[in-house]
Amino acid sequence: MGVVPTVAPGRGPRRPLSSSLAVFAGLGVLLTVGLTSMLIAGARGTDPAVGSLSGAGAPVEAPVAAVPQVSHAVTYELTGGAGALNVTYVAQGSDIAQVLDAGTPWSVSLTRTGPRGGEQYFSLSAQNAGGGTLICRITVDGVVVSERSVSTPQGMVRCSKSLP
Repeated sequence: MGVVPTVAPGRGPRRPLSSSLAVFAGLGVLLTVGLTSMLIAGARGTDPAVGSLSGAGAPVEAPVAAVPQVSHAVTYELTGGAGALNVTYVAQGSDIAQVLDAGTPWSVSLTRTGPRGGEQYFSLSAQNAGGGTLICRITVDGVVVSERSVSTPQGMVRCSKSLP
């Protein structure tokens, strides 16, 4: 019988196929990037100013028309009861305002401005500080738009209205 010679493991010569494969992969990436760049440049057209950082030749936007505004004179009121706690109302610019402890009668008047045709929300809420009936009222442009009351001690009263 014959003896099979053993070959010691180790690094043999590099196979040419693996280095050729790396070169072809690199060329493929370069080709893809180049073709993509040419397609994008062709889609931009011949105007070099489009897309420039200086903005020269950029399309001119039409000015935005100012939205007409409407203003309302608003009065929030609390009457009756033995005072009010946690008085919360929608103030100017739709901000929320709060007064922790208010004697009655209590009121605040302000002007609310918003876009013409858009709705504005008006709200007043308070907690009855003790006995008696606590009444809330919202007046907009001289007209009472909401009025409510609560007689329960520590009870909550809330007036609200949305107007165009």
